[in-house]
Amino acid sequence: MRKSSRYAAYLPFVLVAVIGLVYHVGMKPMAGDDIFFRDATKDTTLWAYLTQRYLTWTSRVVSECVLVNVIQFPVLWRIIDFLLFATLPLLLSGLFGGGKTMNWCAAAAILLYPFHDMGTAGWITTTVNYFWPVWGMFFVGVLLKKMMIHKKIGIMEGIAGVLVCLIASSHEQVAVILFVVFVLYGIYMVIGKHRKESLMQDSAGSDLADRKVIWGNRFYLAGMVLVNVATLISILLCPGNAGRNAVSIADLPIFETYGFGDKLYLGLLSIECVFIANCDAVFLTVTLVLAMLVYVKTDDYKKTLISELPVLILFGQTALRTAYPGLSGLFVMPEQITEWSWGALSTWLPMVYLAVTVAAMLYALWIILGERPLEYIYALLMLGCGFGAGMILGFMATIYVSGERVYITLYFIMLFV
Repeated sequence: MRKSSRYAAYLPFVLVAVIGLVYHVGMKPMAGDDIFFRDATKDTTLWAYLTQRYLTWTSRVVSECVLVNVIQFPVLWRIIDFLLFATLPLLLSGLFGGGKTMNWCAAAAILLYPFHDMGTAGWITTTVNYFWPVWGMFFVGVLLKKMMIHKKIGIMEGIAGVLVCLIASSHEQVAVILFVVFVLYGIYMVIGKHRKESLMQDSAGSDLADRKVIWGNRFYLAGMVLVNVATLISILLCPGNAGRNAVSIADLPIFETYGFGDKLYLGLLSIECVFIANCDAVFLTVTLVLAMLVYVKTDDYKKTLISELPVLILFGQTALRTAYPGLSGLFVMPEQITEWSWGALSTWLPMVYLAVTVAAMLYALWIILGERPLEYIYALLMLGCGFGAGMILGFMATIYVSGERVYITLYFIMLFV
């Protein structure tokens, strides 16, 4: 019984692996941007190509270095991408201590994500530029958790952590999130809470939290922090990012007339459109789970009702708008707009729904984590990073070009929190 129960704990991971295998067998790469990157170094050297891209188009030179090499071997890409997809629930579950229930939750989180978004610009291009950095973000998180309890990081594991952090930080949103995570980790360690954690023991029963292990772990941590900060600096100084935005403005001339408020509104509107107006399955699941946890903890209908406000708004955006077309003016369906009137009700309703939704989520988290204020603050900061990553898109002229794949960080942060 015990052996079968142990095997049953891995069933969620097997399920994800099987579905991931089906995904990857059916994928058809070498479309869209895949063609461009396949031929990127045909008439030039890799160094010359990356230099030209950094100066004229993008700061993602590390991920593009990986991309232009792996894209030459589609079979290799399928294997790597499948392994990352199949192991991501292991990372998620490990961050929360594992266990049968957590394994199923982690598997469900991965399967909820609309992975078809990764094919919007070519499967290889999009997964390497978006999915691989997100996987790297959680891999770094697992290493930090091991460091937190003074569990020894092996040499290969530590080197892999630094390399993965380098590739993941090449994605601008992930780079900022990792920086925030490193800062939070530093604060957590400084306040001394880590000393209260039980120390790991090796097979001989000796204490692994010795000076050698601690300094070894700090060495790898320093490497990850260093590559993250260096990459952030390169992103901020990259002339190519400004150059790409200038080219994009040529395709969307009105963007040049936008002030700070217009760009902020555009970023917030895009979040409301993708997650609320379209009744996104991931967003609906997250808000439902938060409301259920509030009820389980408090058995208070009023508190649960407040936590359920996002669900009610999503219900209005779908069922009520469909059943009663006359309410379409109340439940606005934002489109890819470039002009709006600040005096129109339709301009402000999406912002009201977004504000109420976020406030209700914060309230639910407070009810759930209020007794652990430090964890609540961490959850707020991570959610802030996720929503901030989506909001900042309003300051880029490519907001409508990139599609919904750019929200992958917000998707996984919501699932993580």
